Amino acid sequence: MSSNQMQSAKDSAAQTTEHTKQFGAEKTGQAQDHAQGMGQAAKDKANQAGQATSDATQTAKDKAVEAKDNTGNALQQAGEKVKETLTNAKDAVTGNNQ
Repeated sequence: MSSNQMQSAKDSAAQTTEHTKQFGAEKTGQAQDHAQGMGQAAKDKANQAGQATSDATQTAKDKAVEAKDNTGNALQQAGEKVKETLTNAKDAVTGNNQ
């Protein structure tokens, strides 16, 4: 091999090596970008799930308060009806039906 051919082969190898490094760096950058995108997507999904859980918890709490209020109202009405019935019965026995 002549010295020109040797130099040409070295230059070609150097170009191939540089091209391979650039290609590797480009693919590494793309992989990192993709990984960051996937990481962000996972964070977004986790945040959405957390918000959905929070919303569901608030809805359950609101429904529990509503049920408590409805139960309290029903008990109050039942108590008033019992009181009215007892008062009517007492009045009937004591003759206070006026």
